[in-house]
Amino acid sequence: MRKAEEQAGPTGHGESCSDFHAAIELIGRRWNGVILQRLFDGPHRFGELRDRIPRITDAMLSQRLKEFEAAGIVERIVTVGRPVEIRYQLTDIGTRLAPVFDAVESWGAAWSAGRPAN
Repeated sequence: MRKAEEQAGPTGHGESCSDFHAAIELIGRRWNGVILQRLFDGPHRFGELRDRIPRITDAMLSQRLKEFEAAGIVERIVTVGRPVEIRYQLTDIGTRLAPVFDAVESWGAAWSAGRPAN
């Protein structure tokens, strides 16, 4: 492979390999995809998210939401009142992941339809 092709990456767009790697590591971690899919529907309370994601533990959901907050993908909204209500919603950069997930879903359906049956 030529040096210019190596720097450009597989898509030829010249993305930074470290940026790509960090993004894939974040969205590809266990549970992260399904959490983000649920948040594409709009803000959710912790319990609503937990109830919509079978088999996720409270500790795991809490950890993943904190990671998303630290990465600037999810924000925690606290409504003052009685009772206090906490909701999680995607930030602007988080909502920009929707077309990425749409593309992966489309690719997954095409891949699944085209693979040999076992």
